[in-house]
Amino acid sequence: MNLSKITAIFDQLRQDSVEEALIGRGVSGFTLFPVRGRGYYFDSYNDDHLVDHVQLEVYVNSDDARDVALLVVEAAHTGVSNEGLVSISPIDELFWVHDKRAATNKELSLQS
Repeated sequence: MNLSKITAIFDQLRQDSVEEALIGRGVSGFTLFPVRGRGYYFDSYNDDHLVDHVQLEVYVNSDDARDVALLVVEAAHTGVSNEGLVSISPIDELFWVHDKRAATNKELSLQS
């Protein structure tokens, strides 16, 4: 299995740009959810100092992982200090729940 998971945390105002970039590049599936956290930048105006962001998870063929990660970086970039980060992790195994089988590299390759 030659799969990777891209995880990204970025400003919620860049969500539409990231979604459009992924879809435009042929990424067929991804998950987005709201997160709160504290990193390089923190909200000094709120008592908990946490910042609202979006977290993205997408599984891709490892050959495409760096290109997709850099696409997310570009789409999420605003030039301010609280933009977030993007990581690439190897996946040992990945299974489809609906038909109880392993996902394949071909299924998670970018669509042309």
